[in-house]
Amino acid sequence: MRTCDNTSVGIVITDHQGRCLMFDRATFPPGTAPAAGHIDDHGTAEDAARAQVEEELGLTATGLTRVTGGWRDNQCRRLPGAPSTGHRHEWTVYRATVTGDLTPSAHETKNVRWIAPDALQELADRTVPYARGCITDAEFEAAPGIEPVWMRWLANFAAIHISHDDLLRVDQLTR
Repeated sequence: MRTCDNTSVGIVITDHQGRCLMFDRATFPPGTAPAAGHIDDHGTAEDAARAQVEEELGLTATGLTRVTGGWRDNQCRRLPGAPSTGHRHEWTVYRATVTGDLTPSAHETKNVRWIAPDALQELADRTVPYARGCITDAEFEAAPGIEPVWMRWLANFAAIHISHDDLLRVDQLTR
């Protein structure tokens, strides 16, 4: 099993209607999210972002604009990285323009779809009761909301709305 490199990129792809291209994760951690992954040996965060878009969605990122980022607790399926950071990741999140034909990875993704802003908010609203303990892990995996680590990133650039208290609860799920 690989060791976590404590760096991650996320890539938000939107269309001219303001919809986000997202999918349910086929691997841990559960939830609906845009393309994302570790930087690993890709070189720069931009190189990793381009590679993740290609790997997970089969698309080519033609433009990347950094929209948010920073250090976050973030569970991943890898062995913990440096002892001082554990599963804390330095994230760089981009908004991307893409070309090509959508060919999602069956290993990484399921239920790939364009999600309108109101439906994105509905998914965020599903994650809040999960964070409050009103939805079990099994129920969340069966009908996921937004992957918890993504709630803060999406709130940072106003793609979703969530109260400060609820965001703190969701943040607890990422540890």
